[in-house]
Amino acid sequence: MKKILMLAICFVLLLQVSAFAEVKVGVFNMQKVMLESDYGKAVAAKLKSKFEPLELELAKEGESIKALENELKKQDLALKLDAKQDKQREYRRKTRDFQDSVVAYRQKRQTEQQQLGQPIAQKVAQVVSKYSTDNGFTIVFEAQSSGVAFIAAGVDMSDALILELNKMKKAGK
Repeated sequence: MKKILMLAICFVLLLQVSAFAEVKVGVFNMQKVMLESDYGKAVAAKLKSKFEPLELELAKEGESIKALENELKKQDLALKLDAKQDKQREYRRKTRDFQDSVVAYRQKRQTEQQQLGQPIAQKVAQVVSKYSTDNGFTIVFEAQSSGVAFIAAGVDMSDALILELNKMKKAGK
């Protein structure tokens, strides 16, 4: 009976020792890492070069619609009913087409951004895993998706991850 009691006490003490082991928590901001790393900057440059002409075209189209709207307002009283209705139909058609173009542009850009960002997200996951293991982190959270409300100084490891990603890119990995 005494042996069982001693064994139980030893077992409880061993469990308490592991419970007091140091827990090191880290947090990083995925958006910051993606945007500020060399990989992210390369993707941003690709997106800009590909979509800048479309953005300029959409801006011109938006300006022409505003000009048509202003023309309608100025000539409202001077136009005959048929001419006025024709201008209003043209304005509504152009506005609808513009809105459709904007939606298509956004979808296309978002799809392209996801395709280009997926490999980077995988690299970030590799870097987080390696960095966390090398630096003794027990738990690492992504700041925005985990609902973290407060991060103490020294816990955010985003800048260190950006440096590791940049080293990886320079090494050609």
